[in-house]
Amino acid sequence: MQVRVKIWQATLILGLSALGVITWNEGASADVRITSLNPKAIVVRNGVSLPARFLMLLEAEDLVKPEVGSVLKVLCSNGQPQIVEAGTFSGLAKICPQSMSRSRGTFDSRSKDDFLEYLDLRFYTLTLLDGSQVIRWQEVNGATGYRVQLGTRQETLLDRQVHCPQVRYDGDQPLKLGVDYNFLVKALGGNNSEFRLRFKILTEKESQELNQRIAVIQANQELPEMAKATALADIYDEYGLAEQAIAVLEKASQSGQLVAITERMLGNFYLQVGLRDLAELHYRRALDLAQSEQNLEVLAEAQIGLAKVFVVNGKKQEARKYLQLALANYASLENSAKKQKVEEWLRKISGA
Repeated sequence: MQVRVKIWQATLILGLSALGVITWNEGASADVRITSLNPKAIVVRNGVSLPARFLMLLEAEDLVKPEVGSVLKVLCSNGQPQIVEAGTFSGLAKICPQSMSRSRGTFDSRSKDDFLEYLDLRFYTLTLLDGSQVIRWQEVNGATGYRVQLGTRQETLLDRQVHCPQVRYDGDQPLKLGVDYNFLVKALGGNNSEFRLRFKILTEKESQELNQRIAVIQANQELPEMAKATALADIYDEYGLAEQAIAVLEKASQSGQLVAITERMLGNFYLQVGLRDLAELHYRRALDLAQSEQNLEVLAEAQIGLAKVFVVNGKKQEARKYLQLALANYASLENSAKKQKVEEWLRKISGA
């Protein structure tokens, strides 16, 4: 059962702010994850007290209170580990002050993780590490092959047929960094379905920054393997490198340590690259693990992920079912902001 303790949030926040414990800009966010394997702490989120969990992503407005005598470790978005002071409430501005300057999409923003984007999906978007990276897509039952076209609005750089649902660009003209490319796949035979992708190649500046941030994480010998993989996946996600995030998480998962949070992350990344079957597989694994862990937050996130898969597959009734399940979980968590957002999505899908 989730631990839920009603707190007079306004009084608590004002009191802590006055003491200088927390200061933030509304809507700010940062990648800060708990890396202690068995954390003994509570996280106050939207006035509700939740148990801290391994790999839990902390939100900007969260307050964290480790038990007296316990050690709670977190990893800030700059790759530096921190220990949260025990026996008192701390906000992210105190725990990881430098991380607060690196903002990222929030639940309420129209980002790549927004259900509405999948409701109106026209093409997938991502970043490639380099021009030789393999691009793969969902296999189409009954297809005898695939016609692949790649280019810009001005010119076509690749137009060929392939037998497998993947291709590597090997054209005479190198792909340019930072340029928008359109990628179209048409299934031959089968149901003549299409897959559309828009991508860019990582720029040299971005690549240098990425390598520096990765080196910091990899040099940290104290991080558990799954925490290190999750931290790397968070960094790759910031650059739109979904395939690289998948690779590090899948490799870490082969160790046998399955965590609901990482399975839900894999579902998200597979959906971002259009591999819906694999996305559904990992979302369902996340559901099972979240239920066994009694983790309503990840359970709701996995249910929303499944709703995205079903809406892309044209199964709106199934999508509604999982949104309603997520809605019930957010109601149990007393998270009014996410509850209102899911209610909006249900209205949109009903009117679509």
